[in-house]
Amino acid sequence: MSKKKERNAFEFFNCDAEKSHASMNPLYETNIYRDTRDSRRKLWKRIKAEVNAGRINVDNMDKVRDAIINDSPSNANQYIKYGVILTKTMND
Repeated sequence: MSKKKERNAFEFFNCDAEKSHASMNPLYETNIYRDTRDSRRKLWKRIKAEVNAGRINVDNMDKVRDAIINDSPSNANQYIKYGVILTKTMND
């Protein structure tokens, strides 16, 4: 029996300013972004769209982009208000 490989995936949720779990709606959000270059770019596009629509506020777009593309996307949360990126472990 082979051991399944664990990989990270990321989900974005709109939420309140405190990032409370009660304010996140998993039935509304259906996108999961795998830990691939293409998916990270899609997550970055999603964040930009949320900012442009006025649904979230971002203090530093450059740092958010760097965290999403080059680091751990959840590290961007410190610069995002009314939104949160959660990391999940997925088994392949």
